[in-house]
Amino acid sequence: MNRNAISMGALALCLLAAPMVVTADHHKSKEHQGRHDPVQRAEKHLNGLEKKLNLKAEQQSAWNTYSAAVMERAEDRAARMKEFHGKRGEMKELDTASKLEKMAAWMRERADRLDAMARDTRAFQQTLTTEQQTIFDMYWEKHSKKGKRRHH
Repeated sequence: MNRNAISMGALALCLLAAPMVVTADHHKSKEHQGRHDPVQRAEKHLNGLEKKLNLKAEQQSAWNTYSAAVMERAEDRAARMKEFHGKRGEMKELDTASKLEKMAAWMRERADRLDAMARDTRAFQQTLTTEQQTIFDMYWEKHSKKGKRRHH
């Protein structure tokens, strides 16, 4: 093997082993816009879902109630995220038992929010036709799975 072939092979290995550099522009792309903003994400999903459901005039009131509840939860989540980021170091200062108590309280709050979301969803779904319910379920499943894949 000649010297140039070895050098090229070494260069290729170095390039493959090098970490991928993500520039600031990467996070400004359309794909990432609103990804971490619960309000923008909720608006986007509600707009898409409303188009797909093709709601009738008599369903509009239920939709308005449902979408207002979704937006309220998104705004609440954005506020909690902002508060959390402001208190990042606080958990490190707590002892183990206090950390566990705090995590248990967060889990209870999360369970309460999920219960409210289930009630709002049930009330809205009861106004939908069978076909619309199927569309609703498929839309929700698609978007909830997308989030899970991203975190694994």
